[in-house]
Amino acid sequence: MRTNLLCLLALFTLACRPDVPVKDDEDGPMDADQDGYTQSVDCDDDDAGVHPGADEVWYDRVDQDCDGVDGDQDGDGFDAVDVGGDDCDDLDAAIHPTAEETWYDGVDQDCDGADTDQDGDGHDALAAGGLDCDDTDATVSPAAAETWYDGIDQNCDGRSDADQDGDGYDAEASGGPDCDDTDENRSPGRPELIGDEYDNDCDGAIDEALTDEDDDGDGWSEVEGDCNDSDATIGPDAVEVWYDGLDQDCDARSDYDADEDGSDALANGGADCNDRSAVVGPDALEVDENGVDDDCDGTIDEALSSDDLDDDGWSEVAGDCDDADPARNPAATEIWYDGIDQDCDGASDLDADGDGAESVDHGGADCDDADASVGPAAAEVWYDGVDQDCDGRDDDQDADGFDAADDCDDTEATAFPGGTETWYDGIDGDCDGADDFDQDADGYTSGGFGGTDCDDTEATVNPGAREVILDGVDQDCDGSDLG
Repeated sequence: MRTNLLCLLALFTLACRPDVPVKDDEDGPMDADQDGYTQSVDCDDDDAGVHPGADEVWYDRVDQDCDGVDGDQDGDGFDAVDVGGDDCDDLDAAIHPTAEETWYDGVDQDCDGADTDQDGDGHDALAAGGLDCDDTDATVSPAAAETWYDGIDQNCDGRSDADQDGDGYDAEASGGPDCDDTDENRSPGRPELIGDEYDNDCDGAIDEALTDEDDDGDGWSEVEGDCNDSDATIGPDAVEVWYDGLDQDCDARSDYDADEDGSDALANGGADCNDRSAVVGPDALEVDENGVDDDCDGTIDEALSSDDLDDDGWSEVAGDCDDADPARNPAATEIWYDGIDQDCDGASDLDADGDGAESVDHGGADCDDADASVGPAAAEVWYDGVDQDCDGRDDDQDADGFDAADDCDDTEATAFPGGTETWYDGIDGDCDGADDFDQDADGYTSGGFGGTDCDDTEATVNPGAREVILDGVDQDCDGSDLG
């Protein structure tokens, strides 16, 4: 009797414990959670919501469908970033860390965070709206140092690789006419400066005097600014013919930048896709819905986003020119000469004073890029110690090679110490201080120019001379040889 009671108590206790497995039948497999799947296939036989065929709830650390996977929804073998993996898009099996990257398509296939910077130099490709002109070479980018004359535009400024000084003329060593490609003040078309012992105009002659003669009959002499006085189609008032390599109007600017926005035309090795519009170029901002590729990135009217992707407080719509870089936005401080437009104003990064001329230290012609009143187009204020027009002169107005301190007439290029005296023209050509109407220096001016000297080539003949009777010479200029 006691034994029967103990057996009944044991059976009652087991029946009241829900965690004790229940057999389908006396000899069948175990299905504790009664979900229709036995322990042989049910990966959690204590949870009826977990079994093969159940709907997977991704990333909850529960394998509902018992396939062994909870963090890899697309089945590419990589867990999602959300569960500590490195798959940046777990809905697409073609995207994972070992996938092959397709560049510039807006998709980061290999999950390395880059789709627009193939060479990993920190600069986006031109094709993706960036400034990297060769995104397959990490040594080429807007921040790279230029290696001149190797045929490669390392710093992506669009300038000729054979024109180091940026004066618009290639170096002689590269087949151009520039005799000194490290000095923008020495090239064809530059005025020759007398006395500096340089061949400023690269014509092969050093310090030849600028002439005030108009040799080609175009109304301009070299002194007046004619950069080629043997060609009547070239002069300061000539109409520029763009893209022919000639400086018709003698302004010494690039012949391949017709809109003067600082970028040469695309067809001539530059990056400006419309060289007739100064508001279109690689440094311009894209204007949405105007039908124009404003920034020359190859895409017209790409939609501007109102999202602030880099969390700098500015979206593309608000004027952020690089919404992947928080250091670039309209409120950023510009860092000059690094090839990057930090403040998104679209202005040249090589023109710190905003006068329209780029710094001479970076291939431009502005000799003081901290002062907007100084630049190639500025009017010179003579003798103030400042070279306003950046031509290398402030004390030699007539460009005859002599400063005003030594030049007796610094507005006349034919007058300087050692010059040739032309008598009776009113100019002291040799700066000796002598009367220009007293050639024989006898103290009497020529009778032919209002004076009383009847022979201004002979110092012994003048009104104060003693007459020698009957020698055939009127020494005292009284009109008689008789004394």
